[in-house]
Amino acid sequence: MQFLGQEQLYPFAYDVLIFIFIIIVTAIIARISKTLIDKAMRTGSPHLVEHIKQYVFVLIWAIGIILGIRQVGISTDILILFIGLAGIAFIVSSVYGLQNFVSRSFLNLQMQYKAGDVVTIKNFSGKVIEITDLNTILLDDEGNLVAVPNVLFIKEVWIKHIVSGYEMTVSVVIDKEIDAVSFEKELLNSIKDMKKYFKKEPNIVTSETNEKTIELTLMLYLKDPEKKSILTVEINEIIDKLIADFTEKTEKEKKETKIKEIKDISQ
Repeated sequence: MQFLGQEQLYPFAYDVLIFIFIIIVTAIIARISKTLIDKAMRTGSPHLVEHIKQYVFVLIWAIGIILGIRQVGISTDILILFIGLAGIAFIVSSVYGLQNFVSRSFLNLQMQYKAGDVVTIKNFSGKVIEITDLNTILLDDEGNLVAVPNVLFIKEVWIKHIVSGYEMTVSVVIDKEIDAVSFEKELLNSIKDMKKYFKKEPNIVTSETNEKTIELTLMLYLKDPEKKSILTVEINEIIDKLIADFTEKTEKEKKETKIKEIKDISQ
């Protein structure tokens, strides 16, 4: 039986320690990368953000393992080949998403259109409600939401219409814990008395959602544009009151739930 001599043992132990150090550093960097991606893409599509986080996480670990294995003198050719193939597969599977994500960046730089504008592209026409990382959401005349890939606004000819003054939008931001459906119904019900000022029924759509808040857009179609300033004040007062009422109701329900949980545990 042969044992490692002292001259062989020290270099081997040193390589093992370096390997462990590389793995620990890799784990820390991989964890930090998720936080950094979340902060950098906080307004991005959750699906796309999660997709990128997963691949960056795997890539960092792959590089760390390769460096660690090389440190102990083992060949990494097969592992590098596997990572290369996985990278090609990722690029192929993400072409659509990356195309639209890059298109969104170009559109933002050019400031060609924004939420509230009315546009026509190919066979679709409507008011821009939201611009996500992948699509531009339009609300057509029939009340349908149409998702148009952002890349089409670079490839195709599109028209931005000049909207007359009778249309107005009011942005409403509520806490995500508030029941958005109930809030929308209550808001529409609260402005029913103002229907004499409207050309057609008001509409509410969800403009943006993140971890903490939901942004709604109240769309109004006025008969007389001169009433816009008066209605804006009245509607904002109604919205502020509703937000306060729903927030209070939500907090009350949370407290009642906690009390019930404590009672259940104590029993």
